[in-house]
Amino acid sequence: MSKQITSDSTGQIRGRAFGPRELLIIVLGLLVIGVTASLGFWQLGRAHEKKALHLRMDQREQAAPLRVGTDNIQLGPDIWRRVVASGEFAQNLTIYLQNRQQNEHTGFWVMTPLKLSGSNQYVMVLRGWIPRNFQAMDLIAPYKTPQGLTQIAGLVAPPPSKWFSFFSDPPNAVIRQNVNLKKFAEFHHIKLLPYVLRQSGEANDGLGREWPAANTGISTNYGYAAQWFGMSATGAILLIYFVFWRLRKAKVGRGSKMPPAMRTL
Repeated sequence: MSKQITSDSTGQIRGRAFGPRELLIIVLGLLVIGVTASLGFWQLGRAHEKKALHLRMDQREQAAPLRVGTDNIQLGPDIWRRVVASGEFAQNLTIYLQNRQQNEHTGFWVMTPLKLSGSNQYVMVLRGWIPRNFQAMDLIAPYKTPQGLTQIAGLVAPPPSKWFSFFSDPPNAVIRQNVNLKKFAEFHHIKLLPYVLRQSGEANDGLGREWPAANTGISTNYGYAAQWFGMSATGAILLIYFVFWRLRKAKVGRGSKMPPAMRTL
């Protein structure tokens, strides 16, 4: 004989606010809120770190210049520090990094190693930008290279970032997409410092030097943080609504029990 469901058992089911399924939903909701909030705080932390880095970069640019080949310059602590270097350009080792832009125009970055005065070391100088001739892709626009001993002023910069390319540049390529300073030095048998001197100032050599400000990406981190906090807040609102909805439904269920006289026997 099958067991009949009475009004008492129905009321118990309806009056129960949180069963296993509801508790699982609450746990998952809390997990989502916690993870998204943590990601938001992580993005805020990254933004604060980059803000401090930007402040240090400004301080380095205003500090007294270091001398390449004399002072112990390191890329990490001295990045974007003002420096000066004396030496002679190795014009035969000049390379041109293609698809670099200035003022929304495409051209080349001109890079030439500078042999430091009184030393066998070289520093790669990012000298400037020249436009590209789209009718003759391998034709380099004219520019001037100082002859003999010269002094270069600029900033300590990291090596150029690697751009995507389907093919690797030959080690002897003059016009190229990327350059690896270590491999470049090994191929040409020279001692090359592990950073770049990004030349600044006007030298009347036909090269543009309107370098973009170093982008630390602070605004991007703040944007991501806002998105994560927005998701966390949305999750919290939905979870609170779900909990109150279940409580209200359970209360209604308990209040709608049938009187004892109408129970099914």
